[in-house]
Amino acid sequence: MINKQTTATDYDVVIVGAGIAGSLLSHAILQRSPTLNILLIDNNPQQIEPARHPGFDARSIALSAGSCELLDDLGLWSALKEKAQAIDDIHISDRGHIGALDLIKNESELPFGYVVELQNVGEIINRQLAKYSQLTRLYSTSLKTIEKTVEHAICYLQDGTRFTAKLCVAADGGDSLTRQLLNISAQSFDYGCSAMIANVACSQPHLNKAYERFTEDGPIALLPLRENRFSLVWSVNNNDLDRLMSLDDTEYTREVQQAFGYRAGIINTVGKRDTYPLFLIKINKPITHRGICIGNAAHCLHPVMGQGFNLGLRDLYSLAQVINQLDDVQCLGEYKMIDRYWSIRQQDHHNTILMTDTIVRGFSSPNSLMVLGRNITLRAMSCLPALSLPIVKQAKGQFNLKGIHHDSIL
Repeated sequence: MINKQTTATDYDVVIVGAGIAGSLLSHAILQRSPTLNILLIDNNPQQIEPARHPGFDARSIALSAGSCELLDDLGLWSALKEKAQAIDDIHISDRGHIGALDLIKNESELPFGYVVELQNVGEIINRQLAKYSQLTRLYSTSLKTIEKTVEHAICYLQDGTRFTAKLCVAADGGDSLTRQLLNISAQSFDYGCSAMIANVACSQPHLNKAYERFTEDGPIALLPLRENRFSLVWSVNNNDLDRLMSLDDTEYTREVQQAFGYRAGIINTVGKRDTYPLFLIKINKPITHRGICIGNAAHCLHPVMGQGFNLGLRDLYSLAQVINQLDDVQCLGEYKMIDRYWSIRQQDHHNTILMTDTIVRGFSSPNSLMVLGRNITLRAMSCLPALSLPIVKQAKGQFNLKGIHHDSIL
């Protein structure tokens, strides 16, 4: 072990953003390194029920098989699985064209993944966080400035409170203020669409099948939920958003049915509708001296193929691993530690972002050659299942993160 001169700080790690990414990172770090002092801050008010934080809203997330393995290693999956719905099959189609692909789980295989409602995730995570005496949580506050020295980050809150930390982690979403304060630049692309989300029920059992249907304005997905419901995620052009939101439930159901078709049966119930804008945020290098971006602060993806949360989970899991493997806690936040984290995560970042963006652009293009090419591709994958293996691998998200080897970090 390297002996270094100790530099006192108020906290070892400060995490900005108490949504799903920040909360999971807090748990992942303290599960492995329970002696570290962690500060988790958020600009939303503290809730009587912490799971009602806006980061744990009515949306659902698709967990890849690999993500379920990571959550199991974090001690969370057994509780989550009781509230999750398995995805055994995936049907992909292109509206108005012959291209279609069915990804079917073999009897001997595990599901492609599971769908879980964020509110349930919030309840389970917050029960875990309440057990950690080394975790401090501050709400209704936000950062004003961050000063970086050689040995630590100096963080100032809006009320003038000052504290120091060895590492500052931005987990405060796509429009991350912390990312800006850390001087990490990001590229943004507006897809010109918004996701309309709601829970729906159909006339026939979903049989654990998920649907991804591509339309001229973008994909429309039905993800199976417990109690024979679906989570609807519909990408609509922003020019049509106000009209669709103004429709009553009967008119809206008719619009959804027309866009999706009858593969899942007749849609007979639609729950509360919400929307959020769709844009791509990517960062060539989401790291800096004493700072790291994770989750949507590091990469905000289109929901097609459900890759965003799964990518963020792999980020925070790897970061907790790297922190735990430090030979000296004083190395936390130093260049070698941060560079090691990024060397582990860089390829997965770039591959996942490229794949997601390519699918969105390729399947929303009206160009006749693009339409022909994508339908030939879907038909070829349907006839020759081996061609779909890269998609299956990415959908399952089974990467060997548990096997990150321990190299000495100064």
